[in-house]
Amino acid sequence: MRRTWAVVTAVLVGCLARAADTPTEATVTDVEGKEVKVTGLKFGVGTHRLTWLADANGATEDAKKGPLALEVREPHSTTYAKGIITYVPVGSVEGIKYDYDKRVASISVKGVMEPLAGTLEYKGINVLGFSGTVGEKAAVFSGGGFTKDHIKAVAFPGAKPVAKRAATPWLVQIDQPKAENPTLKAANFKFLYVLPGGVEVLADAATVRKGDPLKLDDTVTAFTPVAVDQNTHMAAIEVQLGNIEKIVIIPQQVEMGGKMATLVGLVGEVEAGWKLFPMHTIKGMKRPKKD
Repeated sequence: MRRTWAVVTAVLVGCLARAADTPTEATVTDVEGKEVKVTGLKFGVGTHRLTWLADANGATEDAKKGPLALEVREPHSTTYAKGIITYVPVGSVEGIKYDYDKRVASISVKGVMEPLAGTLEYKGINVLGFSGTVGEKAAVFSGGGFTKDHIKAVAFPGAKPVAKRAATPWLVQIDQPKAENPTLKAANFKFLYVLPGGVEVLADAATVRKGDPLKLDDTVTAFTPVAVDQNTHMAAIEVQLGNIEKIVIIPQQVEMGGKMATLVGLVGEVEAGWKLFPMHTIKGMKRPKKD
């Protein structure tokens, strides 16, 4: 097995990571409908640091560590526990409203016309925890978790749009029978690996058992998982390169820098940020037909 890796370059990271820094203040609507101003925000559960977009030479803390993102599981994304996640830079979130009766959250993202919907049907999914100061008192807040003091909404001033990225999107059909296996769009796919300790690495290409590493560039027009075996940690993928179809085997555990890395899935760019597709959630990917 070849150990050749094509990791995302610093230039690409800089292009992808342009987003507002993590907000430091918010307006919270509490369980009784009262609005309070919160400063000195610190985020916890429900957010994820995108370390694969970190730039050691960045000018801000968020740039050096990677942007902090809100984890959104949209309704009908998949039926799997480890399903599809949309990562929205917290600095681009204008606000979140929670409807506990309908069990849904509505996430407004700066520059995105329609709010994202997040399901509240599952425990621990689309829950946001953060703390701060109200007046001179420390306070802790939680949204989406059906706790006694859950908040109804939170708004963040000064949100900035996610950087626009020009690229032809893939059409991704996902495994979700209840929603008739819908097709989603995402562009500029990379392979996300995680190392022991949780360190994440975004790679341009995936190592395959035989042949050159697989890169989802313009030469690849279709990508269809045939079998994803969690026991052997192998994924058989049918790929189409022009008029040629072939099966490639992608190991889901490979050596990287002397450590064993695990393939988490494919990360693609979307209007609101980035979307992570674990391999087992994908029924098939193809390029849109040209006019």
